[in-house]
Amino acid sequence: MSTNRRNKVFQVLAGGPWGGGAVVVRSLTQGLMQEGCQVWVLCLSKEVSREFAEIAANVVTSRYWRRELNPPLDLLAFWELFRLCRREKFDLVNTHTSKGGVLGRIAARLAGVPLIIHTAHGYAFNETDSKLTAVFYTWLEKLATYFCDLVISVNDEERLMAIEKKVVSPDKIVTVLNGIDVNRFENVVATDSLRRELDLSGQETLIGTVGRMMPQKGFVYLVRAIPFIVEEYPHTRFVFVGDGALESELKSLAGELGIADYCRFLGFREDIPELLACFDIFALPSLWEGLSITLLEAMAAGKPIVTTDIKGNREVIDDGRDGLLVSPADSEALASAMVDLIRDGKRARAMGERARHKVKASFSEEAMVERTLELYGSVRRRDSTCRPRIPWFAQRAEGGER
Repeated sequence: MSTNRRNKVFQVLAGGPWGGGAVVVRSLTQGLMQEGCQVWVLCLSKEVSREFAEIAANVVTSRYWRRELNPPLDLLAFWELFRLCRREKFDLVNTHTSKGGVLGRIAARLAGVPLIIHTAHGYAFNETDSKLTAVFYTWLEKLATYFCDLVISVNDEERLMAIEKKVVSPDKIVTVLNGIDVNRFENVVATDSLRRELDLSGQETLIGTVGRMMPQKGFVYLVRAIPFIVEEYPHTRFVFVGDGALESELKSLAGELGIADYCRFLGFREDIPELLACFDIFALPSLWEGLSITLLEAMAAGKPIVTTDIKGNREVIDDGRDGLLVSPADSEALASAMVDLIRDGKRARAMGERARHKVKASFSEEAMVERTLELYGSVRRRDSTCRPRIPWFAQRAEGGER
């Protein structure tokens, strides 16, 4: 994509609250703006809108967007995207999330956007236990892929899986690993007041986690692991950072298990580098991930890590060297791994240092942004005969806007 003039780029973020996907899009947005581009971002929460407004992006909102499938509202959301793409004449649309990827790619192509890229942070057909639903989501992904020029996968396992399932052809998908601003986590020292907030005695081992309180993150299994850990190490405390639909349920479960006094639920926080500096061990019990930004941040903070052996995580963590991988949805395995790290502090600290070096070398924000912008610039539209051409749709819409 040439930057000789002020190109117009639309990032269809379409996520919910602030999370890893938004962090990635913010990095890309800042990189594009430094190249002189104008950037629009679809934001679906006040918090996300505020973050992008602060970096001077053009914030787009929607009255009709819902996370769940809702055909009548989804059609209205699609119409909003189509009209915006027609009006602004974007040079590039980059879609994110499963729903944003389907609606955004089709709307952008029908509106005549010359270059459309989808970033697959994960696939919805991997996130359901229903075979029928998985088949439907796979079909939607195949359909949406027809309307774009390139798919970017944030981990290589899912790139290979998408090719195997014939969601996308091998020449139309590449891997760009997520990256973070490592400098935010270097030489961060936890303040005495923050440490006291988390550790009233000043002698406790702190195990922390960060993420939205949603089923995907598997926090219920971490809560269920706590009784096994405190039985052996009663001076351990557990810090949950993040908010979401399951927060009250997790608190209730901690009460039922008799471990509420061992848990701190902090809700949404912005001082993540300082909180990570307080943790002795970082745990991430996710059931599925694309490539977790939180995991990379914990590595940048030099923390010993226990996480699940799933796509994305195992592309980052070398089990036994810079972290420990355990089976997902297995509370006893989580507990056993964390007990091992508490018991062998020297080994734990060595893992944390190796993780810090790895993230600096392989998962930097600069590398992610540079590679993505290279793709923006190098991808060219394929033969127009491969494109769905429905000129009457665009003409009627344009006429209706006059």
